[in-house]
Amino acid sequence: MTQREGDPNFPTNLDIVPSTPGALRLGSQGRTGEAERVEDDASQDIEGFGIAGRTWEAAYLLRAYLTPPQPPASPPSFLFDPPCPLYSSTESGSAPRRRNILEIGSGTGYLSLALAPHLPPSDTLVATDLDNVCPLLEKNLAAAQARWRSQVPSAARATVLVRPLPWGDSTSLSRLLAEGLEPSIILASDLVYFQILYAPLLRTLIGLTGEREEQVTVIFSYKVRSLVKEQPFWEAFGRWFRFEAVQVGTRPSPPPSEPTSPSDTAPSAPSPPSPPHLLTWTRFGAATPSSITPNDTDELYVFICRRHPWTEHLGGEDLEDVSDDDLLQGRGAGRGVEEGAGQFEELLLNGLEWD
Repeated sequence: MTQREGDPNFPTNLDIVPSTPGALRLGSQGRTGEAERVEDDASQDIEGFGIAGRTWEAAYLLRAYLTPPQPPASPPSFLFDPPCPLYSSTESGSAPRRRNILEIGSGTGYLSLALAPHLPPSDTLVATDLDNVCPLLEKNLAAAQARWRSQVPSAARATVLVRPLPWGDSTSLSRLLAEGLEPSIILASDLVYFQILYAPLLRTLIGLTGEREEQVTVIFSYKVRSLVKEQPFWEAFGRWFRFEAVQVGTRPSPPPSEPTSPSDTAPSAPSPPSPPHLLTWTRFGAATPSSITPNDTDELYVFICRRHPWTEHLGGEDLEDVSDDDLLQGRGAGRGVEEGAGQFEELLLNGLEWD
């Protein structure tokens, strides 16, 4: 594959192939269906857009977390803790409030386009990436909208937009916010891989979440590839954000039913759901079967993240004179909460008990 100088989606010696959901369809931990189907990776998209043209593994995990819960009449086989913020904040019977949901580093748009059919018409979903990746997002959005119209022609749907948002670019960030697209929820999937992008990514997240009337929630999925290389990002991120890993509780399988005689015609009552304390809890994404290497497993996470209260009044402009190195090391004006830098290491140690 030809390297394109200056484009982070085409690093030296890039050699990737289309992904498949594989085991990450999470049959026991998530639900899929035709209504939420999105197109598989295409080789030509990888050829044309490099890393942005491939759907990365943590997106499949996050898609399962963003899937709407089953209705109360059908007790779910599992529960998330914490539950997905997309569905836990609307009170029963109340009119849905207007929300902007923004995905950064959308790439193919896999995650946004899988989520969009489930959102109410009052929501606006914004998929963002580099300027030269937006044509891929526009193409995939147009194909998805045609599919949705063919399935349910008259349905009212959420507004879906594509906007450029290069990380660390204050001009693009200001333009997006001036358009009235301040997010209440941010989706970030599999974005921690190139060290040179850690500071720009953090700047953008700080700029999107600072100085807001309403606290912004970041839902961040992550696949561990190199803890040595990736831990500095999470230490820097932890100075600005509190975050916790999502756990999944699985209900025990019901015992086999006793054989009945032909005279036993009365319907049996459904079994009540298991109380939360009887569920088997694990970290969501722990020891996930690898979609690349047979017989191996990957460590994936879904984090729910919110700004430390002390930093919420600070936005991206407070960091304009702070170097990338100072930002990642917690130095300079407008730095975050130093005590938060150890959150990721503590989470890893606590994870030993879950795994």
